[in-house]
Amino acid sequence: MNSKKGSILILTLWVLSFLTIFAVGLSYNVSGQLRMASHFQDRLKAYYLANAGIQRAIVELAADQTPAYDSLNEAWANNEEFFKETPVGNGYITLSYVMTRVGEDKQAETEEAEVGEAEGGFEQAVLYGVMDENSRVNINKVPVNILEILLERIADLDNGEAAEIANAIVDWRDTDIVISPGGAESNYYEGLKVPYECKNGEFQAIEELLLVKGMTPEIFSKLQNVITIYGEGKININTVDATTLYGLGLDMDFAEAVVEFRLGNDAEMGTDDDNVFTTTGELRNIGPFFTEESTQLNYILGVLTVKSDIFRINSFGIFETGQRRLHRNIVCVVKRQKAAPPEILYWREN
Repeated sequence: MNSKKGSILILTLWVLSFLTIFAVGLSYNVSGQLRMASHFQDRLKAYYLANAGIQRAIVELAADQTPAYDSLNEAWANNEEFFKETPVGNGYITLSYVMTRVGEDKQAETEEAEVGEAEGGFEQAVLYGVMDENSRVNINKVPVNILEILLERIADLDNGEAAEIANAIVDWRDTDIVISPGGAESNYYEGLKVPYECKNGEFQAIEELLLVKGMTPEIFSKLQNVITIYGEGKININTVDATTLYGLGLDMDFAEAVVEFRLGNDAEMGTDDDNVFTTTGELRNIGPFFTEESTQLNYILGVLTVKSDIFRINSFGIFETGQRRLHRNIVCVVKRQKAAPPEILYWREN
């Protein structure tokens, strides 16, 4: 009898032990799932903060007060009060982008980007707002001579290599099958180890350049921040930075003079006292020019404008909870339209 009672007691203890282990394991599993659910919920909140930043920028772009031109001293382009660490609940929104500038040595740093000295001896500065996509060179539109100069000056290529790659870019985007000097059509690409056809159509992403004959990751890395595939190919002289002006064909002193003129008396980018070009011809007013400078200006005048309709929005949503700070980033390119809602041309979530 006592033996039977002892067996029951041992069995009961085993069952209790099993139930205890099961309960502890279940509790740990549920706790982990709750933490994971909370993390995903907080990530979603950070995403909606970043998305709210996009909508905030679109509203500001629609409220354009200067339809004849677009410049860096407008509210959409540089407004720390409106676009830097705007608090929303337990998080905040920041819209920012980087531009090269001239002036005294200085280095700006934010949670989203580090800036310092840029290529070509220029400095970089963070602006809080929306970037004008028309401040970049459209590789779908600009003529081959501009592409060649861009490759020489920004990618540091010699004249011969730059000319061949520029012609290969034109062959890639045009619709004919005529091979430009040093360029390539499908017969070249189909002979590669991994064959493919020449597109004979416009670029749909700047990374597509890596498919073009002669283009390398090193060359692309030097070009990627000054090129675009959006817009009609005109470059806004009110928003283009000094590096890109140099890449278009102006010499370094001329590029610096244009940017310094725009800075105004306070020598700060995107402030109320900035000088604004209302026509491209006003570039001549920053002279006097020598014959060489006038020639350079005439060379690129056809690809310049003072107005923009394509903009790049780089929005950061940051949600804080306890010891955690969750970041979400959305980058999009939008086309501002007069009588219709803005058109989204590009959207990427990080």
